[in-house]
Amino acid sequence: MRYLIINADGYGFTAGISRAIEECIDFGTVRSLSANVNFQHADSLSQLIRKHPDISIGCHLNPVVGAPILSPEKVPTLLDEHGQFFYRKFRQRFLSGKIRLAELRAELMAQVEKTRDLAGKAFSHLDFHMGLHKLPFLYGVFLEVAEKSGVGRIRGYRYLVGMEHRFPHIRHFIFLSERPIRIPRYFIQLWQWRKALRRHLATTDHWVGITYLGERPNTITIENYTKMLQNLPQGFNEFVAHPGYVDEDLKRWATYQDQRVLERNVLLNPEFREAVRLSDIRLAGYRDIPLRNKRDVAHPLIGSSKDAVAR
Repeated sequence: MRYLIINADGYGFTAGISRAIEECIDFGTVRSLSANVNFQHADSLSQLIRKHPDISIGCHLNPVVGAPILSPEKVPTLLDEHGQFFYRKFRQRFLSGKIRLAELRAELMAQVEKTRDLAGKAFSHLDFHMGLHKLPFLYGVFLEVAEKSGVGRIRGYRYLVGMEHRFPHIRHFIFLSERPIRIPRYFIQLWQWRKALRRHLATTDHWVGITYLGERPNTITIENYTKMLQNLPQGFNEFVAHPGYVDEDLKRWATYQDQRVLERNVLLNPEFREAVRLSDIRLAGYRDIPLRNKRDVAHPLIGSSKDAVAR
């Protein structure tokens, strides 16, 4: 069986992003989202869940942009002189040891608990703003928070790029070969994916992508999205989407702007929705991924007999 989780990232980040994600959920092409709960627009999650009780809600862990959940005196090394996260300086400050891990864990857990309070039973998974949890040493903190949260599911990065191509595996290999750093990075992220499974955290079988989506012209198109459907492998696949409207908050906090409008237009296009309906693909959310436990067979490529039956 082929499952596709179109997970819309950044709910709550701005009013325009929240509005666009809600429209995509109403339209039926999105059944899963990740929320930046340290922004006030995320507080409308409870209303969205009442309207769509079956959607999946993830915590988009964010010690990078905006203000913290905790009071500033509890997380001083995470904040600048204005009481805001360091944004573009976060990576450098973390790698140089200027951020205290105890403060970081506390803030991340506060965001988890707020997500749980807002989402209730719809709370399904954890991921991380800008994917920065893949940094050295930060991934370990991320896994600790995931285990302590009890949510049971996280975003995985066993990725497959090139889904728009006639031969996606060949295009994926070419993509990795274009820059020397990509091949070791790919294997590091594959190791991280396996490490999460060994710790009994459930995740997707693949993270799928369109080559240079949004980075180059004419990549966010109906044609590419429908080809992705045709090439989708077996199992649970996540495609991360960023629909939105450009507003002043988005201009302040993000460089990925006009592309969000193009993504929204594709996800709200009846042609794409019909292509999904006519395919053998089931649109899913993170809540559909079976949880793992210590009785499961721990081989990361085969999975457990329980998972195989559930899928």
